[in-house]
Amino acid sequence: MAIKSVHLDIVSDQTTEAFIACLKRFFSRRGKSQIIFSDNGKNFVSANSELKRLILIVTKHDDCLSNFRSEEGIQWKFLPPRVPNFSGLWEAGVKSFKFHFKRVVGVSKSKLTYEEFYTILHQIEGILNSRPLTLLSSDMNDLEVLTRGHFLIGRPITAIAEPNFTNVENNRLNLWQKTSKMIQVIWKSSKTII
Repeated sequence: MAIKSVHLDIVSDQTTEAFIACLKRFFSRRGKSQIIFSDNGKNFVSANSELKRLILIVTKHDDCLSNFRSEEGIQWKFLPPRVPNFSGLWEAGVKSFKFHFKRVVGVSKSKLTYEEFYTILHQIEGILNSRPLTLLSSDMNDLEVLTRGHFLIGRPITAIAEPNFTNVENNRLNLWQKTSKMIQVIWKSSKTII
């Protein structure tokens, strides 16, 4: 059984260049992918062409690099056009993110800075990757669970301990405390949903 996890990132626009930059960040954090599945978005098709062009430039005159490319090359698989149900797996991750994000940001109608948005995005990613898969022990008193985080970083994904802000009015909190409160609300509600 393959373990599925969520990886979220921000792009400034939907150009090929922005996507390639995002892909480089993904590879830096998660390692290089052998196969990438995507829909037929213009930026994905262009990025695939650009990656092929770059690989050809790098490996054109070097047999060693050429062998490496053939062994380590990225295979890009595009879903058939107009078949959105084929992308159900990653669309479910997007839906989960939107659900949590809208609950805390939409309710407060907050205008977030880039750093606040990026922080919330990654903390929601951590929450989604902390959903339990199974118990680690058959001992009924041991409630530690196996999560997607164990497969990503070798242990559970944990957040920095902070004071509980969930019952504090927003007008008494600074910007970062409000961000922390949003994430605490998600954690609190996700325990009952997951």
